[in-house]
Amino acid sequence: IKKKNTHTHNTEVTASNISKSSIPIICPVGNKASSYSTTTHPNYKPSQSPDKGAICLAIPSLSLLLCSMHLAGTNKYNVPETIFDDIRIKQLQTINDACFNNTEMIVDDASFRKLRPIVLGDLNFRVEVLSSEGEKERGGKDFCAVNEILMEGETDKVRQLFLEYDRLCLHLGHTTRRQQQQQQQQRGKNEFIMNNVNENENHITKNGSTINVDDKSFPSLRRIDLLSDVVDLIWRESFQNKQKTSSNVILPTFTFKVGDVPPRSYANKRTPSWTDRILVSQRLLLLLLSESDDNWICCDKDQETMHSEEEGIQQPLLVGSGEVTSIGTNDDIVLSDHIPLHCLIHFK
Repeated sequence: IKKKNTHTHNTEVTASNISKSSIPIICPVGNKASSYSTTTHPNYKPSQSPDKGAICLAIPSLSLLLCSMHLAGTNKYNVPETIFDDIRIKQLQTINDACFNNTEMIVDDASFRKLRPIVLGDLNFRVEVLSSEGEKERGGKDFCAVNEILMEGETDKVRQLFLEYDRLCLHLGHTTRRQQQQQQQQRGKNEFIMNNVNENENHITKNGSTINVDDKSFPSLRRIDLLSDVVDLIWRESFQNKQKTSSNVILPTFTFKVGDVPPRSYANKRTPSWTDRILVSQRLLLLLLSESDDNWICCDKDQETMHSEEEGIQQPLLVGSGEVTSIGTNDDIVLSDHIPLHCLIHFK
């Protein structure tokens, strides 16, 4: 396995400083201009600034693809999350193409696609209960609606908040079809705002064809190869099982005032959200019995496979041996406006 010499921000990646058993993939996707422009430090190319993006490592010997990401945040008030979701989905598609459609990678395509992804980081998908203009102000009705539920601390209400209003949960299909239909209707109401945010951010490319992500159909991250079979561990370990107790519930990890002493209150700068996530290929994990009852997954016990029911099409996927033995947040770390999320997976 080889990788051609690549220059990324004046750092040369060559065969002499990478392991032959691993393939590094660096993919900046930010949209900031350089703070300086000289001959040696030119302006970043469009949608390639390093403030957002991914650093990935393919390890063929372990059939793993590790991806650490930081995607675009919500940086305007009174703009619905569908607009920012479209930008994040485009960034994910760009990262996906860097991994699976990289012309600089000299490796058997079939072997590379057998890699099982682990995607983690600040994916920046938000919670949104109210999306109308005036409800998305700083400390506005959307913030208050979410913050009130979290302050009450009732497990069932927090679970309902996550399953019905967490944007990543919806995009991954970890919801009922009724909830997805509601989101489709909301997308139709909000589509006119797209051009006011970024008129060039409303298309993504997949397999050489263009997909309009601002159409009436609710976008699905399952269309992206990198995320086609991943499961969100916050959903899996904290919310999809109704029998989970309050001690198992992971609360939103964003946003807080830096340096506040625990217990910290959510800052009203943005609506509290589960922005920090860990997504793991189902081919790495043991199938939970409760997952066979979910709308998204059914289990074929005879063949020891599972199937993804995307638009009624069943695709067999191998089930792995990984067991999540620990997942939670490190509330005592206050150096950021996020609370870190950790996870330990044991492989037999």
